[in-house]
Amino acid sequence: MVHLILTGVTGLVGGSVLSHILSLPPTSKPVIDKVSILTRSTSIPWLSATPPAGTPNANKHTQIEVIEHKDFNTYPPELLKKLEGADACIWSLGISQNAVTKDEYVKITKEYSVEAAKAFSSLRASNSTSDDPDAKKFKFIYVSGEGANLHPGMFTPLFGRVKGETERALLEVSKTTKYSPLLSVYSVRPAAVDGTNQPWIWKEVLNTKRTAFQRFYLPTLLYPIRWGWTGHAFHSPTEELGRVLVEMAVSEHREPFEVGDGVDAESEGRTLGNKRLRMLEKGQGWWK
Repeated sequence: MVHLILTGVTGLVGGSVLSHILSLPPTSKPVIDKVSILTRSTSIPWLSATPPAGTPNANKHTQIEVIEHKDFNTYPPELLKKLEGADACIWSLGISQNAVTKDEYVKITKEYSVEAAKAFSSLRASNSTSDDPDAKKFKFIYVSGEGANLHPGMFTPLFGRVKGETERALLEVSKTTKYSPLLSVYSVRPAAVDGTNQPWIWKEVLNTKRTAFQRFYLPTLLYPIRWGWTGHAFHSPTEELGRVLVEMAVSEHREPFEVGDGVDAESEGRTLGNKRLRMLEKGQGWWK
């Protein structure tokens, strides 16, 4: 039985994760039995009675529960009870640094992520009867982004600084005495997230979460990236990104990735750059 927690499902990355899950046939292995979606707004286009045209609908076997949650800094016992036994979380909740104040951006990006990882850490252990220590560990996958910087300089933008701080904070939490037996963390850094091939996500997000100027320039900006003029390592198609994130979440592996192409050494094999994500999409560079 696999139980996943998702956040940020109305955005490009979270929408791609949900779309992949909605596309899974009953024969897919392992079977995802339950998905718990934590969200401020329970209005999720891809789960509505009239979803956008093209939204996948093959999955009839996964129980999807949408849970309204207003404060991502706190996790009351009644909420954790609903999530008990969950195996992993794909944390794609986020916001543009230009949409909020600096303090709000730090709270949403860093504080929310760290508090969630702490709160979720014991969820899997509560249902585990295995003697294998890794079998008790909850997997927390934080969606960061290319440009995150563990050593920011004077000209590092706010998003790069704060996402780097978040990656470091999550790793440090997972190494503390309290959480190390319970928590396995990963940070992933997609770049130039492109939903062109999934118009049910792309059009919805552009129309509801982007300004008129962004709706104009984003497709133009993505054109040279999509065709490899700047290298595919800077391009993240949502259809492949969503699949890889789900595959990471459902895998029984909880150890670090081998340091190499697209795997950060300082983060001890637990931060994957977009280059490694593109390799995983091709079936390369998974765990040892």
